[in-house]
Amino acid sequence: MTDSARTASPWYREPMMWLVAGIPAVMVTASLVLVAISVHVGADEALPVDVRRTAQIQVEDLRADRAAIALGMRGTLSIDPATGAVDVGIDPLPESAVRLRLALIHPSRAAQDRHLTLTRSGERFLGRVPLPLPAVWTVLVSADDGAWRIAGRFEAGRAAIALAPQFSEGH
Repeated sequence: MTDSARTASPWYREPMMWLVAGIPAVMVTASLVLVAISVHVGADEALPVDVRRTAQIQVEDLRADRAAIALGMRGTLSIDPATGAVDVGIDPLPESAVRLRLALIHPSRAAQDRHLTLTRSGERFLGRVPLPLPAVWTVLVSADDGAWRIAGRFEAGRAAIALAPQFSEGH
């Protein structure tokens, strides 16, 4: 039997046809999967910050950070992994503060953000966060009226973190 006498086989039995049709099909499928993942995750979520509009530009409101810098505020935060007990210490201690706001911001999913009110107990501020906690948080601690704000980054497994104003005067 010679090549000229060979009968034509169906298209689906040709390896070259699978390459020609298969590679674009895989790319289209992968693209659709990535679009579905990005829509589900919410890629446009970011830190909830106050902004003001100047002409066509949005500018983040840094008054709370500047107030914390002016007051020289620093702090520590610890979360008990077994109970979810939150303990915040601030230096210098705001005399008039009875409550503080605590925001635990998830880095990519706003639905997992947690917002708490901490109550004063002597020289500390205490509260409780629902468990379980994801591994990484951006932590924002602010006055109940929003006059000042200090921040830090909490990672699971750490006993305590330092809190400080987010920006220096140079920014």
